[in-house]
Amino acid sequence: MRKTAILPRTFLALAVALTATACGLSDTPPAAPTSAPLDPHRAPADIRWEPWQGVNLPYGRTDGPSKVSEAALGYTHTPQGAALAAIQHRVRISLAPDATWARLASQALMPGPGKDAWVMARAQVSLTQPASPVMAPRITAYKFTTYTADRSNLIVYSTYSDNSITANNETVVWSSGDWRLLLPDPATKTKVVESVSEIPPDVVRLPSPT
Repeated sequence: MRKTAILPRTFLALAVALTATACGLSDTPPAAPTSAPLDPHRAPADIRWEPWQGVNLPYGRTDGPSKVSEAALGYTHTPQGAALAAIQHRVRISLAPDATWARLASQALMPGPGKDAWVMARAQVSLTQPASPVMAPRITAYKFTTYTADRSNLIVYSTYSDNSITANNETVVWSSGDWRLLLPDPATKTKVVESVSEIPPDVVRLPSPT
């Protein structure tokens, strides 16, 4: 079957399109637990940024990820670990090149209709280039709408070079000792990403990449 070549324009473009159209889990141990109280309003400590496929991704010295290959795995069982996992997993499934996306999906995504639909749609396209500097987002902030030890929902905010802002709705589930991304069932018609005029004041701000 002929695959269609595409050039990523934003880190969300591919994943959102595939989820709209449309197994196993790794036993990677999580990062070392933190002794700090569980507080969804606290930012991850000691964030550093590293580029991947044209997008700067946040890494927490304490909260993970602690193991990176195709997927970024090993997060603390905390709100901070959940937030970093949601960001890392979303960017990586959006921009993973042809040679690595299948293994990444098997490690980072929860089984279910959302994953099945995404895998089927992703197999029909080809992605070989990173996001361009002009179109690459900057991960700016996030806010939990719900946090539990088993499943958490959050909104991740990103800004772009034209000052536009997107809000991405993410769900992560604690499974096999790590946070995994749960893609929505296409039948629910869940809105994954939307444009917003501003970032609300009650978010957790991430430091800017240096």
